[in-house]
Amino acid sequence: MKKIVCISLLSILGFSAPSFASDSVQQDPTVNQAQKMSPEQELAYRAQNKNETIENRADALRQLARFPNQNSLVAVARGLKDPNPVIREAAITGSELYKLSHRWRMISPLLSDSEMSVRLAAGINLMREYRSMTAEQQVQMEPVYKELVDTLTSQNREDTQLQLADIYRWHGEWTKADVIYQKLVKSEPENAEVWLNLSDNFRGQNQDEQALVTLNQGIKQLPKEASLFYSKALTQVRLNQKEDAAKSIQTAATLADNNSYYWYLNGVLQESIDVKLATESFEKAYLISGSPEQLYAVCDIYVRYGNEKADACLEELAKVAPDYVIEQLKEKRK
Repeated sequence: MKKIVCISLLSILGFSAPSFASDSVQQDPTVNQAQKMSPEQELAYRAQNKNETIENRADALRQLARFPNQNSLVAVARGLKDPNPVIREAAITGSELYKLSHRWRMISPLLSDSEMSVRLAAGINLMREYRSMTAEQQVQMEPVYKELVDTLTSQNREDTQLQLADIYRWHGEWTKADVIYQKLVKSEPENAEVWLNLSDNFRGQNQDEQALVTLNQGIKQLPKEASLFYSKALTQVRLNQKEDAAKSIQTAATLADNNSYYWYLNGVLQESIDVKLATESFEKAYLISGSPEQLYAVCDIYVRYGNEKADACLEELAKVAPDYVIEQLKEKRK
């Protein structure tokens, strides 16, 4: 369905569909089923295939982190219960994009796993959202937090310092985190994650001005790092610097040209400044992702600004969206 909708929208937007699009519809039915799998389906299949090596299955599970859907969820849930600790640890990585409520149910049993590496991986995965947890969950996480800190502190290795600082930050121990981050921005100035996480440490304390200063310092070191401009845009939004935020997200989207979310956010932030640019950004986001949510954004801006392609867009959206969604959009016509 996504392919059909995407091809149709290509014609709506004034592009011709690629020549292979029609050819792909007429595939030989005898083609092996595995060749018809989407990338995420193939990874989910490989992750659960006991004939694969442990290394291949673990690699597939880690890659499933990019595809949080039903097929992936089944593979990850099974991997978390696998007798092999390498598979369990890889499945924890594969679960990263699911909501905390889902991850808590799946991963919290591994907080008492017999393998330390699995316990630590489970703890790090869940600690990221410590401040969003219930009081009961936070109580359960305290011994996990202590084990993480004790383990990483005792190792006293440079390559674990960023992780230790992050754990302090997630736990709300801003000063302890800051001490480590400040050392790391001097020793690893070309590590974008250090700058991003230091700025997050300021954000956690409602110090957005200092977070912005930090991101600008990082951008001086890494002027082509899209994630720094993305984080800068969000910080500027919080500071009510809307036009500056629009410039920052435009830079992020341009640097990470195939990141559909950056283009979508560019559309959101540009709308009050340049409707044409906002429209083009929503269109590009959809052409990259093919997702119904981003098709909705295209139709929404078409309808609200009287774009001549609005009806054709709504017709395509109607193939994947409920009737009431289409009716709500039609009511927005100016």
